[in-house]
Amino acid sequence: MKYDDSNRGSATPRRSAWWGVLAAVAIAALVGLGTWLATSLMRSSDSVTVETSEFSPAQHTEQLVRVLRISAASDITPAQDQTIPEAVVNNDPVTCGSRYAAALDQATIRLHGIDYLSTVAGARTVDTAVWRTQQAEAHDSAFALHRLFPQECEPVVPVVFDVPNSLLQAEGIGIQHMLRFSDELVDEWSQLYLLAETAEQRELAYAGLWQVIRWESNWQSGRSPFTFSD
Repeated sequence: MKYDDSNRGSATPRRSAWWGVLAAVAIAALVGLGTWLATSLMRSSDSVTVETSEFSPAQHTEQLVRVLRISAASDITPAQDQTIPEAVVNNDPVTCGSRYAAALDQATIRLHGIDYLSTVAGARTVDTAVWRTQQAEAHDSAFALHRLFPQECEPVVPVVFDVPNSLLQAEGIGIQHMLRFSDELVDEWSQLYLLAETAEQRELAYAGLWQVIRWESNWQSGRSPFTFSD
């Protein structure tokens, strides 16, 4: 016995369309929240949060990371779109021995590591465009950060970064090794945001956070802090 399904199936496309509309509205709302949050955090005040805020500094950065991840997954560029080299121009040299200088030192070395790994991976794959872009961004950012350090406390960069034997292939470096870096990179730049003592330092931390989250989105395409399910 055959069944006439000619009148069925219309509910599924209609439901999918409604989910698409709801997803778009939700993304727009979250991005709007992110713009407001980022703007409120980037004001001229030297504190990360205003005294009347109900959020702790850590909660602010947690929300900021969430919003930036949504923006990256949605291919939306935040209003405060500076590169690390652009943000460095407005910053004064760091104070040797400070917690901020120590955290920035670690972030600088990490960028050199991304530069190195991107060069290695790009030499072992036919599709080199993504690796070249990432390598150039990491290289320019790392050397821009170097300019913020007085000579007596410049970051000491390893000549070669170790690459495990299991990651000698370009695909392994791109997917496994870079994803292992991503959460650590985001945590480091979030910490820099909290340690920032001036608006200029905070802008630099914001630029670095957005940079690594964009890379993270490339390393794991479609990664998002939320999903829609039926």
